Amino acid sequence: MSPLMEERPRLSLPLTAAGYAAANEAFRRCWSADREEVLSFLQAHPPTSGTENLRVLGIGVGDGSFDLRIIDTLRTLRGGVPISYVAVEPNEAQLAGFRSRVSGAQEQGTQFTFLALQAEDYVPDGRFDLIHYIHSLYHMPGAEERLVRMSLEHLRPGGKLLISLSSERGGIYQLMQRFWNEIDYSFFTRGLFGQESLRELFERNGIAYQYELYPQVSIDVSACFEPDSAQGRHLLDFLLQADMQRAPEPLRQRVLEALAELSRVVEGRRLLPHPSGVFTVSG
Repeated sequence: MSPLMEERPRLSLPLTAAGYAAANEAFRRCWSADREEVLSFLQAHPPTSGTENLRVLGIGVGDGSFDLRIIDTLRTLRGGVPISYVAVEPNEAQLAGFRSRVSGAQEQGTQFTFLALQAEDYVPDGRFDLIHYIHSLYHMPGAEERLVRMSLEHLRPGGKLLISLSSERGGIYQLMQRFWNEIDYSFFTRGLFGQESLRELFERNGIAYQYELYPQVSIDVSACFEPDSAQGRHLLDFLLQADMQRAPEPLRQRVLEALAELSRVVEGRRLLPHPSGVFTVSG
């Protein structure tokens, strides 16, 4: 192969722990989210185990802001039942945020265990009433099926596995795929894992599940087109899962052109469609 025909090396633009935390925060501010829908789904499909105490395992919990809402929902369902909450999160910057949320207002009747671990390295110490992956299974490439199996094996009878994921036809995936051969995504060893892959996993293994899909979910990417917007810079990092602030300017401009093509303007805001869904399996 001649030098002119050789593939160019892909750019390595990994985010630091702090950089990912900032990118994730920008994303959360701009995402129309499915949080209320996930909580409603949990209320409609609660664990029936744990009548005297609830053991909960959150994997890939981020800064814990949504986990505290899950705890509130479980309290509504179960009243004063004590809760033991194990939080697994490899990003120490985000896990520190979770710790500070809890120390600032200790959750009455809830005992927390914080583990700065990759999901793949975590070994459960017993069984749980609820195990959840809230928009986190994407970040465990190649281990998804093993983690689902592990989770089901560690549910109490009547416990629930709860997973929320975006669609593989969503805007983030489409944007990443356009630059798959230019940005080093080798950490996504088997491509992008979304709700379609999860359903295929369940069906291939004969696992019965219930689900709801939310096609209306979107991301307001308007700030990405504002040159002086820090939020826009961090959001672009999240959309590409890469430190785009270190990317060559021509690449950044092509990313913005692709983002403009994939998004649509609605009432003066530029929205990137990113449908999501929530799934549950009973123990």
